[in-house]
Amino acid sequence: MLGIKSGKQSNSIKSFKTQYSNTPLFQYPMIPAAVFLLSLSALAFEVLLARVFSISQWNHLSFMVISITLFGFAAGGTFLNIIDARINGWEKKLSSTGPVKILTVLYTVTAITSFIVLNRIPLDYFRLPLEPVQALYLLTAYLFLALPFFFTGLVVSLAYTSFPEKTGSVYFASMVGSACGAVLPALLLPFIDEGNLIIYTALIPLSAVIFRRSNFIEKHTSSKNIFSLNPLTLQLCSLGIVLAAAVLVMTNNDTLVHVNPSPYKALSQTLQFPRTRVVETVTGIRGRFDTVNSPYIRFAPGLSLKFTGRLPDQMVTYRDGDSPVFLYDPQPGSDESACRFTLYYSGYLLNPAPENILLIQQGGGSSIPCAKASGVGKITIIEQQPQIAHRVRRHYNIPVVNENPRAFLARSQRRYDIIHIENWGTSLPGAAALTQNYLFTTDSLSEYFSHLTGKGVLIISRKLLLPPSDSIRLWAGVYESLKSLGAENPEQHISVLRNWSHFTLIVSKQPLDNTVKLQNFAQRMNFDMVYMPGISRNMVNRFNIFDAPYHFLEIDRLANAYRSGTEKKYFETYPLDVSPQTDNRPFPYRFLKWTRLKALYKMTGSRFYSLFMSGELIVTVVFLEAFGISVLLLMLSFFTIPQNTRKFYFPQVLYFLSVGAGFMFVELFFIKEYIFVFGDPVISLTVVLAGILFFSGLGGYWSQRIRSKNLPYALAALISVLIFMCFAVNPILDRIQGFSTIFRYLLSLLLLIPPGFLMGLPFPLAMQHLLNFPSQRAYAWTANGCASVLASVASAQIALSFGISEILIGAISAYFLALAIGRFKLIGQK
Repeated sequence: MLGIKSGKQSNSIKSFKTQYSNTPLFQYPMIPAAVFLLSLSALAFEVLLARVFSISQWNHLSFMVISITLFGFAAGGTFLNIIDARINGWEKKLSSTGPVKILTVLYTVTAITSFIVLNRIPLDYFRLPLEPVQALYLLTAYLFLALPFFFTGLVVSLAYTSFPEKTGSVYFASMVGSACGAVLPALLLPFIDEGNLIIYTALIPLSAVIFRRSNFIEKHTSSKNIFSLNPLTLQLCSLGIVLAAAVLVMTNNDTLVHVNPSPYKALSQTLQFPRTRVVETVTGIRGRFDTVNSPYIRFAPGLSLKFTGRLPDQMVTYRDGDSPVFLYDPQPGSDESACRFTLYYSGYLLNPAPENILLIQQGGGSSIPCAKASGVGKITIIEQQPQIAHRVRRHYNIPVVNENPRAFLARSQRRYDIIHIENWGTSLPGAAALTQNYLFTTDSLSEYFSHLTGKGVLIISRKLLLPPSDSIRLWAGVYESLKSLGAENPEQHISVLRNWSHFTLIVSKQPLDNTVKLQNFAQRMNFDMVYMPGISRNMVNRFNIFDAPYHFLEIDRLANAYRSGTEKKYFETYPLDVSPQTDNRPFPYRFLKWTRLKALYKMTGSRFYSLFMSGELIVTVVFLEAFGISVLLLMLSFFTIPQNTRKFYFPQVLYFLSVGAGFMFVELFFIKEYIFVFGDPVISLTVVLAGILFFSGLGGYWSQRIRSKNLPYALAALISVLIFMCFAVNPILDRIQGFSTIFRYLLSLLLLIPPGFLMGLPFPLAMQHLLNFPSQRAYAWTANGCASVLASVASAQIALSFGISEILIGAISAYFLALAIGRFKLIGQK
C-alpha cells in the first residue's frame, strides 16, 4: 500500500502538499476541537470501562475485551484506505466541518449505546465452555464497544491524512486530550458513579457541535458536500441526545445504567441472604466500596472447630464486589475469645507480651481483634485504600495509616514485636493471576524482617490451595529472604500450621529451638502441623485429613533441596511455578507453567474448565485474537485497493509497527513499575497515562520545528534514555518510595518527562516527512494502532514470564528497528 515515489506521483505529491500547506488547520477549527474532545472522551471511556468490568466481571476479562475493542482506533485508518479507491478527493470531503460533526455525534450515540448493551447483555465468561451462546454475547460486546473507538480513530486519522503539514498540532491535540481523559475519572468518580459518568463523558464531544457556529468557508464547502447535514439539524440532534441522556440519568434507571457485581463475587452471594442490604456505597478511582449489614455475616478464617462460643456481629465492606474487609462489633470478650481459637493466633504465642504490633491489612479484618486479644500496648494498622482506612478508623477508634506498606516501611525506623499480614486473595481461584502485588516478594519479606525486634514474629495467613502452590512459594520466599539477611539455617525459623481451608506461616527472628507451644496449640485446637523444626511424617495430617500430607511432603522436599543446593532443579520439575517472587516479577497468584500444562491438566482432574479460569491463558487467547484482527485490518486495506494501483513498501509499514509497539511497551513498563510506588494499579495507570501522553503531546508539537533529517537523532536520543532507564529506574523508585505522598507524585511525573517528550517525536515526524499520500498516512495509522494493541497484550505475558524490566528491552528493540529503517531506508528516499 505504501508506495515508492515515481515521477508522476511526485507531481501529485507537490500538488497535494501545496494545496494543504496553504490551508491552515485552524481554518477548519472543528478538526482540532474534535480531535481533542474525542480523544479526551475516548480515553475516559476506556478507563471507566475498565472500572465497569472490574465490578461486573473480573480483571482478566476486562483486559480481554478492552484490548480487542481498542482495535476500533486502527479500523478508522482501514476504513479510509477502503474508500480511497472509490471516492476521489475523500480527504477533503470528509475533513470538512459537516462530516466531522456527524462522526462526533455518532461517537456519542455509540458510546452510550455500547455501555447500555454491555450492562444488559447476559455475558458470563465462565459459562463459555458450556454455552455456545456466550460466544455470541462476547462477539456482541466486542463489536459494540469497538464502535466509539472506531469513530474516534476515524476523526484522528482524517486529521493526519488531510493536514500533513500540521501533524504535530494534531498529535498534540490527540495526546493532550487523552491525558486529560486519563485524569477526568479520578476527579469525578468520588461524586458520580461509573455508569452515570460514562454517560456524562460521552456527551463532552457534543459541545463542539452544539456551541460552535460554522464560518463562511465551512458553510460554503458543506453545502456542496454529500457527506454533510444542515448545521442546525446536527445541533438539534445533539440537543436531543443530551436531553435523552439527562432523562436516563435523572430517572435513576438502575436497570440500564447501574453496574451490578458479578454473580460469582462475594458481594452478590452475600446479598442473597435475607435481611441483608447495602447501607453505604462510595465510588472513587480506586474502586467502588459497598458496606453491607446482615445478621448472617460470619467471617472467622482458620477458626478451630473446638470453639463453641458466639461470634461477634460483623459488617463487611467490599471493593468492586470482592476483597471483603470485615468490621467486628467491639463486644468485650466475644471477639477476643474467638481469636484465641484461630490458626494465626499461634504466632502470638511465640511473643506473649508484645508492646508494638504492625498490622498490614489487604482484605479480611480478623487481624485487628486478634491483635487486641494479645493485650498489646500499641497497634499500628496500615490500610492503603482510603475508604477502607476511614471505615476502620471510625469503627475501632484506632489510628490507621493510609499508605502503601512498602512506602511506610521505607520511612519508618520503628521495630515491632509482631508483624501480622492479612491477605486472603480473591473469592475465585485463578481470577487474580494478572494481579500485581508486592506484599510477598522476597524484597518485601526482607523489609518486614528488618523491622522486627530481636524476638519478633512475622505472621502470614492464606487460603490453602491444592495442588500445593502458594504455601510452597511463601516458604521458599521466606527462606531466601532470611538467607540474604545472614541466617545460617533459615528453615529453623519457620513454622506452618493448617486446617482444612487455610494455613498460617509463622517466622521467628530467632531460631525456633522449642516448638512445644506450637505443637500443644495445634493439638488442642485440632490443627495440623505442616512444617516446623524437628517435624516428622507421623506428626502431620491427623485432624483435617487429606489422602496424603501433600503440603508437608512438598515443603519437606523443598527444604531438603535447599540443604543440598538443588532448589533450582526442584522449581524446574514441579508442575506449577512456585519459585519465590521478586519486585521484578510480583505476581503472587500466577502459578501456570507452560512447559507442564499437560501435567497440570491431569492434576486438576482432566478438566479444561479449571484451566480456562486462569488469567494467563486469557493473555494467550487475547494475543491470538489480536494478531488475527491485526492481519485482517492490515490486509483488508491492501486487497481492497484496485490491483493496478496496489503497491506495498514494507519498511515504511515496519517503521510504524515498531514505533507503535515501542510506545506501548514504554507506557506499560512505567505503569507496572509505578504500582510499586503507589501500591495501586489504577493510580499508577492514571499517573503514567496523564504524564506520558501529555509530555509526548509536547514532543509532537515541538516536532513541527524539526527537520526530517533529525529523525534518526531523535530516535537515538530516545534509545539512550531508555537504556539509562533500564539501569536507573529501580534505584530511583526505591529512593522515591521514601518521600511523602505529594513528592512521590511529583517526582514520578518528572521521571516521565525525558522518555515521554522524546516518544512524541518519531510518529509525527514520520507522518509529516516520510509519507506522500493520504492513503499512506491512513495505513500508517492502522499499523501503529495494531502494533499498540499487540504490544500491550505481549507486555502482560513478558512481565508474567520474565519480569517487568524485560518489557523495556522490548521497547528498546522496537525503537532500534525504527532507527535502522529511518536511517537507512526512508531518509534515503527523501
